[in-house]
Amino acid sequence: MDVSERASVAIIGGGIIGCALAAELVRRGWRGVRVLERATVGGQASIAYAGLLGIPGSGATSDPLSELGAASLARFPAVVADLRERTGIDVEFRHTGALLLALTLDEEEALRAALPVLRTRDAACCWLDQHELRQLEPAVSPLFRGALLLPFEHQVLSPRLVEAFARAAALGGARIDEGVEVVGFERSGDRLTAVQTRTGRITADQVIIAAGAWSGQLAAQLGVPLPVGPLRGQLVRLHAWDARVRHTLYRGELYLAVKADGTVAVGSTEELAVYDRRPTLEGVRQLTTFAQETVPALNRAVFLEALAGLRPWSADGLPILGQLPHYQNVWIATGHARNGVLLSVVTAEVLADLLEGKSPALPLEPFAPIRFLP
Repeated sequence: MDVSERASVAIIGGGIIGCALAAELVRRGWRGVRVLERATVGGQASIAYAGLLGIPGSGATSDPLSELGAASLARFPAVVADLRERTGIDVEFRHTGALLLALTLDEEEALRAALPVLRTRDAACCWLDQHELRQLEPAVSPLFRGALLLPFEHQVLSPRLVEAFARAAALGGARIDEGVEVVGFERSGDRLTAVQTRTGRITADQVIIAAGAWSGQLAAQLGVPLPVGPLRGQLVRLHAWDARVRHTLYRGELYLAVKADGTVAVGSTEELAVYDRRPTLEGVRQLTTFAQETVPALNRAVFLEALAGLRPWSADGLPILGQLPHYQNVWIATGHARNGVLLSVVTAEVLADLLEGKSPALPLEPFAPIRFLP
């Protein structure tokens, strides 16, 4: 890297959000887009996520996060088709549907209460009793009372989606630098003029902070304290010959999904953590126990690997999207927690709209960074 370089847009962070932003900007004709990734592209959060595309907060009430998720999911078919045309990469976008399992009466009542809202998204959402569940998914444990069927759930292979976004960005002229850590900024009044890295400086007209769990640290350097930190999510991958499951299975925050490559992904823990991506024995125990209790045939599964990723968690559980307070040319996209893959598409769209001075099609007030300022 030269001592001093220039970019029209400097995106700090090469995870799925940063790469999706870069791909969307070059698609719109932007030139001089630069992605600065401190480690490796997609190596912090997406590596330990199963690529499930379900609407977050699917409960008895609608909320801003679920509406944002529904909007992003609706855009996915067109985006993955465009990525395949631009890059040749098939991200294995496929429809699976999901089952939210109930083991106790309380769990059943809570899931049934969610049906009215869920049917506004898909009229085919319905409750399955124990017999209907066994008919649909014979491998599921007979101990479950029933399940809520969500037909709208989809999947992708998340590492491949990150790869597709990154390749689309690069083919469109963006530069993606790995192993480049941002250590400071230069400013003039209410504008950033340059980003400082360990090997030089990059002047930029616009700066986007999309550094995942590290975004709060960067915002703090700019005098804007934002409550963003690491949420460790652990996942285990299994291989099973005789556990045929067609739907993604959920119980609470845990899930089990058969992927396009035939492996079984079981996730995911949620642990407020230090910056530590190592899986733990307790996390692996929790996930393997869930897998065996949900699909008993998985007792004979082969254990392939355990992974852990650091997801950006915000204090109120909502993403942080928009213009950074006190700055004219700094934007932020973080706090997606376990929904980064799902929300990558809509995040790229609305941030690109903001950079172009357009009003996004979706209301962003619930996600504005200013909500955390006194």
